[in-house]
Amino acid sequence: MRNNKIMMIAGLASAGVLAIAGFVGVQGLGLTSTVNVYEYKLEKNEGRGSGLSDSGNAGEIGTVTKYKSLEEIVDSLDEGWGYKYVNVNGYNGKALAVAPSDEAYPDRGGVAYPDGKQATSYVTFYTKNSNGKVICAGSLKTHSNGHYFSMGKDGIIYIFTNHTYETYFLSSDGSELLHKDFIQDEEVNGKTVYWGYTKNRNTDKPAERDFTQEEYYEYIDRGRDAAKTVEIIVK
Repeated sequence: MRNNKIMMIAGLASAGVLAIAGFVGVQGLGLTSTVNVYEYKLEKNEGRGSGLSDSGNAGEIGTVTKYKSLEEIVDSLDEGWGYKYVNVNGYNGKALAVAPSDEAYPDRGGVAYPDGKQATSYVTFYTKNSNGKVICAGSLKTHSNGHYFSMGKDGIIYIFTNHTYETYFLSSDGSELLHKDFIQDEEVNGKTVYWGYTKNRNTDKPAERDFTQEEYYEYIDRGRDAAKTVEIIVK
C-alpha cells in the first residue's frame, strides 16, 4: 500500500564531491562538509512527497556552511531574497529562515505577497551549533500554490500541501529539521486512505498508523487555527 523509499545521506565532502550551490545569493552557500549520516524516510506516491523530500534528496540537511555567523548569511543575500530570524521548537537557539527570490529559482516559488504580506512557499533553515559552525538544517517546500511557510506560537513549523499535513521542529542541536507530525492521503484501489505518524518530542521515534478521514481533517483544521504565515524581510 505504501511505496516508501529509504535514503541514506552520507558525508561526501571527504571525497570532494559534495557541491550544492544557489542557496544564498548568486554565489551559493558554499556548503563544505556534512556533520553526520542520516536516514530519511521519503514518502512517495505518484510524485507526492513531504515538504522536506527535495532537501533530503539534495543532501543538504546537516551540512556545514562556509559562513561564520547567521548574520553573515543575511549580509550575503542578493536583492529580492527574504529572511527571518525565528525560534523553532526543539532547539534552544536562534534559527535563520531564508527564502529565495523568484528570479533566482522560479521552480521553488520563493517570495510571494499574499494579502500584502511578504511570505514564502520555500524556506531554508540555518543554525549555529555548539562548535560555532553554521549548519544548514534543511529546506521546506509546500508543493502547492497558496500555502506559505507558517509557524505557531509554540515554535512549531507548519507546511500545508494538497496531500499532506506536516509539522516540524528542529533537533536539539539544531542540525536537522524533523517531522513532528506527518499524515498523507493516498489512493489505494480507488479509495482514499490516510496514514502517517505524530510525535510529541523531537527525540520520539515515529510509529506509523492509519488515520480516518475525520482525523486527517481535524489535524488540518487545528493546524490552520494555530499556524500564522511568517512575514519575512525582503532585501
